[in-house]
Amino acid sequence: MNDDTHDVSLIAPSLEQVQQRFESWRQCRKKRTRIPQILWKAAAALSETYSISRLSKALRVNHTALKNQVAKLNVPEPSRSDLSPFVELPVPVEPFLESSIEMIKSDGSVMRMHIKGAGCLDLMELGRAFLAIDS
Repeated sequence: MNDDTHDVSLIAPSLEQVQQRFESWRQCRKKRTRIPQILWKAAAALSETYSISRLSKALRVNHTALKNQVAKLNVPEPSRSDLSPFVELPVPVEPFLESSIEMIKSDGSVMRMHIKGAGCLDLMELGRAFLAIDS
């Protein structure tokens, strides 16, 4: 193993840190789960220093998948002139004069509310109470 592309001891600490993060994730993950985006971003960021081939070997990830993540990272952000202008919408003088809310829990329970003239009603608290009730 005289070839420095295979000698992990010559890899810079930043790559070692990312390797450790990947290994920690591998030890704790459930089988067949996807690599978290934060790990992909960390690996892709190293492509400025290391080749994709070297990174994919060191991190034990698919070369093509890493190449795609690097391409995502290198997509330029849209300039401010490309973005739609901010449009301020006027706020009604009396908010919450009429509201309709529907909440569906994972067990299929449904709560529908149509509220008129209840501006001081705490809708968030109603939602929390509904979600906290065990079916």
